[in-house]
Amino acid sequence: MSKLNNYKDVWVFTEIKDHMQVHDCALEILGKAREIADKLGQKLVGILLALDAEQYLPTIEEYGVDKTIYISHSDLKHYHERIFTDLILDLIKKHKPSIFLFPSTEAGNALAARLAYCCRTGLVSDVLNLELKKEENNLLISDKPAYLGNIIVKITCPETRPQMCTVTMGTFQKNRLKKPDLEREKVQYNFDQNKLRIKIIGNPTRKDKPSATLSDAKFVLGGGHGLLSKENFDKIFKLAKNINGQVGGTRRPIMDGWMPEHLQIGISGETIFPDLYLSFGISGAIQHIVGITKSKTIVAINKDPNASIFKTADYCIIDDAPKILEGLLKYYRG
Repeated sequence: MSKLNNYKDVWVFTEIKDHMQVHDCALEILGKAREIADKLGQKLVGILLALDAEQYLPTIEEYGVDKTIYISHSDLKHYHERIFTDLILDLIKKHKPSIFLFPSTEAGNALAARLAYCCRTGLVSDVLNLELKKEENNLLISDKPAYLGNIIVKITCPETRPQMCTVTMGTFQKNRLKKPDLEREKVQYNFDQNKLRIKIIGNPTRKDKPSATLSDAKFVLGGGHGLLSKENFDKIFKLAKNINGQVGGTRRPIMDGWMPEHLQIGISGETIFPDLYLSFGISGAIQHIVGITKSKTIVAINKDPNASIFKTADYCIIDDAPKILEGLLKYYRG
């Protein structure tokens, strides 16, 4: 344990979303990380890599950090797995953080996995909670669903550092808290472009993704395997168009080819915050449930009276989901 005692402080990767703002998930993580850092008596450090990084520092500093370590360069406008990994790995080797937390986003998940491999340490993805185990030298405990969401397991990383986790959007609450005597450490960009085997020419673009995301939608219609066919699932898209809703769903419809992957709701997809979530034929595995609990009102339709989703829903309709969907579609066609 003597070598592990050389590691201290709690780090959060403060990802920049769409080159415009600090990702909300990172700000949420800072709230929980502040709590953990206080219990450890250590510093909370925000790690920032971006184009014109200085513009984001005031926002990060409103959420409880003691210090921000940042690198600013035009090469950092877009996430690049090799550049980000190498630069942050150098920071880890220099400062030796005890805990490193990441948003569970496309970039956050990829970066965390690469860094964990380089550090030969463990990584827990999509955690539901974080706490410290006092009787074991304040070891970090991560709660994670397992066995198709039927149980929650507690995972620790007792032998290596940093202790690393990715956290899903909506898991923790934002907590504004500006600390006195804030520190800023600017690190010079020192990546050797000759290391790159593949270089990006021009600006990366995303295709086949809507401008409005599920996380911003006020009315979401969710579909599951209980709709039985792609023909039935397509009716959700028609209904959503007629009533100005957004479509989402579980992993199974993606596997069946009924909907695109970016519409998944849950641990491996989006966390939603609508005024109304209306689900059709969704059983309610915990991977999906954690993505919908922030909804103001949840209405679930399932013919199985014992469906797990009914434990979370505000209103439960025990009936055939395809039949109810067809009825709603006829009604809203006028």
